[in-house]
Amino acid sequence: MGRGMVQSLVRAGFTVTAYDIRAEARAAAASWGATAVGALPGVAAGAEAVRSSLPDPATVEAVALGPDGLSTAMRPGSVYIDLSSIEPVTTRRVGAALAERGVRMLDVPVGKGPAAAAQGDLTLMVGGDPRVVEECQEILRALGSSQFYCGPLGSGVTVKLINNLVSCSAMALDAEALVLGAKAGVDLAVLVEVMKTTAADNWHLRNSVEPFVLAGAFAPRFRLALAHKDLGLALRMGLQLGVALPMGTASHIVHTLAMGAGLGEEDQAACVKPLEQAAGTRARRHPSA
Repeated sequence: MGRGMVQSLVRAGFTVTAYDIRAEARAAAASWGATAVGALPGVAAGAEAVRSSLPDPATVEAVALGPDGLSTAMRPGSVYIDLSSIEPVTTRRVGAALAERGVRMLDVPVGKGPAAAAQGDLTLMVGGDPRVVEECQEILRALGSSQFYCGPLGSGVTVKLINNLVSCSAMALDAEALVLGAKAGVDLAVLVEVMKTTAADNWHLRNSVEPFVLAGAFAPRFRLALAHKDLGLALRMGLQLGVALPMGTASHIVHTLAMGAGLGEEDQAACVKPLEQAAGTRARRHPSA
């Protein structure tokens, strides 16, 4: 995701300084016109705005507030834009700590995937002070084609977790339906076509099941490990708010089984595999795939 975002910002005419823990990612950013630096504070030195796209809450907190983190170099009045999918408690804690140093923060988790990031075609869920949001419009428009203001800081990640609660649960339910159909001996292609004409239709049915699961193709578009993480964060938010999430809990169990099977680096659609193993069948257009 970060690579695509760098491409979009450079294409929009921004002066971009990039850092990643992987040397190959820094080299790629430099090849697209960014200035790659070898240490995290180098990204923030003199910058008007710093954006991050990171895998989990602990990493966001360490990158923003750690002893060698962004806050050591960000100047008062600058803006930290976090595009990660994390939990609102962490977002607000980081935002409060940065505010003490005069740094403003927006939480802007995104929808769609790496291809959309490279085209500036992401969906942005924005949380923070509306005045700061307006100030950062050029950056936000370079990254996304759809933008939704969700409310104060932490609202963007809240909306994103709820969105992914539904999305990841829909994938798990589709996987369950395919395995049931395979075990029952029905033609899975016909099953999918029927579902597409009824209220059972959904995005994953058309964009994950049909082109990938039935073909046995699980190269990652959205890694299963990230889906598992987002479901876990949504469940934690439910516990904090006293909201029961029984369907989300069931989906998290399916993804946890897939994680235990070592499938975290495959696409989230690979959550079908432990269900297949338990049923002793394969949900493929051609069972040998």
